[in-house]
Formats: sequence, C-alpha cells, structure tokens
Amino acid sequence: MNDTAPQPDHAADPPGPGAPASLLLPIDPAEFHRQVAWGVGYQRIALGLTVAAIAVVLMLPLLLPDQDAQRLPALLAVLVVPAVWVPLSMTTTRVARALPMIGAALAGRPAEAERMIREQLARKPVMRWARLLVYHRLATLRHHQRRFDESATICQLVLQQPLAGPAASARPHLLLMLAEAQLCRDDLPGAYRALDALHRTRLSLADAIQRLALQTRYALKAGDYDHALAHGRRKVELAELMPAPQCGAVHAMLATAAHKAGRPELATWLWERAELLCPPQLMLELRRGAFEVEVVVPQDGDA
Repeated sequence: MNDTAPQPDHAADPPGPGAPASLLLPIDPAEFHRQVAWGVGYQRIALGLTVAAIAVVLMLPLLLPDQDAQRLPALLAVLVVPAVWVPLSMTTTRVARALPMIGAALAGRPAEAERMIREQLARKPVMRWARLLVYHRLATLRHHQRRFDESATICQLVLQQPLAGPAASARPHLLLMLAEAQLCRDDLPGAYRALDALHRTRLSLADAIQRLALQTRYALKAGDYDHALAHGRRKVELAELMPAPQCGAVHAMLATAAHKAGRPELATWLWERAELLCPPQLMLELRRGAFEVEVVVPQDGDA
C-alpha cells in the first residue's frame, strides 16, 4: 500500500504585513559551515587574546621592573579582554532572547518566524551553541511547512556539529524530525540511521512515543509487518497519549500491518478505534495509506 501522501506546495509562506519581501533562501551547506566556523574562530581568538593578556600582566614585573613603565602595557592587556568578549556576549545574548519568540511564532506565524530567524542568522559574532539553536528553529519551521528536503538537510548539518551546552537538548528533536523527514522522502536507509541514533539517545516520554510511531511507520514502509505489530498492546497504550490525529494514524498503521500479516480481526478492531479518533477526511487518507500525519511536535518552548 502506498505510504506517500500528495505533497502540498512547498513555496515559502508569503510575508505578513511589514515583513520583508524576500525570505530565506534554501539552506546552503557551505554558508552554514562558514557561519559556524566564523563564530568558533572568533571565540578561539578571544580565548587566545585573553590568555595572552593574562600572561602579559603576570610577566610585566619581570620584563619591566619600573612600576610606572608597567601601567600602560598592563592597562592595554586588561582592556583586551572586554574588547573581544563584550561583542560576542552581547550578540549571543540577543540571539538567545529571540529563540523563545521564534518558537512561539513557528506554528501560527511562519512568515514572522522566518523573518526573525533571518535576523538572528545575520548577527555576528555568535557562539556556536546559539547559532545551532537558530538553525534548529529553521529546521522545525521547514518541517511544519512540509519542506522535508530542507528539513532533513538542516537536521543533518546541525547533528554533525558538537551539540554542547544549551544546544545539547535539541539533539532528540533533531533526530525525530530527521527520521520523519526521511520517511516522507522515502529514504529508508536515512530513516533507519536516524532511528538507530534515537535508540542511543536518552529520550523523554513524549520523545519516546514519537519515536515509537516513527518506528511503526518505518516497519510498515519496509514491509516488516510482524515487527510493526510487535508489542502491539503497548504501542496502542502509548499511542493513546498522543493527540487524536496522531493516535489515530498509529492505529491505522497497525491496522494496515495486521491486514498485511493476515490478522483480519485485529485489523478490523484497530480500524474501528482509528475511526473514533480521526475526522472523515483524515480517515480517507489513512485508508489509502497516506500516513503523513506529522507525529513530531515542537519541543517545549518551541511553539
């Protein structure tokens, strides 16, 4: 059974009132790496100059025994530290403050979210963790716009970077979006790699439930119906913790697997439960195998 739903127009949302006429272009991996490298390079220079300034202050009594002669070099050395760190700290703080506002705009005001993302990507210098979290928001926006090629590309680029500090919390969500985007693109090897990485990642209950739904869809796409039905009762119980459309989609996937596996009674029961959860239009799509109801939801604070 075909598991591919008709794709909506992938054009970016038109700008809202007062929004710029041109929004962000499709992701450019080279530009992504330049932006991240620029911030990392600036931070390394700042650290190097700070160490040098400390060394100068410590060495001055040996190099210049006269205390009057020490004052100007010491003052210059001390001024280096705020001169290099203040711009980095200020721009990073501005980006960090904008992240919750971007998250709040993702679902209902995509053009506004895109404008804010563009503004934050234009800021320099920015610490790597803040830059990566802006790209995480961009991946989330593209995912909700069903621009899965771009969503998958951004997730892969961000996941290739060291996710440390505040950015570490984005890893599970990036992997979930990557797995779902790959399934929507019919890239089963890519979806498998993302799901395998999720198994090696500590997840919250909400993330684990989303992973379960994606695993079921992967098994159905791969034709492994017995695996899709494995631990079926537990899957049904966990699916009931999801919003109604996603819960119904999981029931529909399990019903399809039961039908393919020659278990008609189970399939009928699952379809009946799906009909209780889903509106008629969604049921029509699920009946023809269009399981592209998004199961990956924004992280807390993202939307």
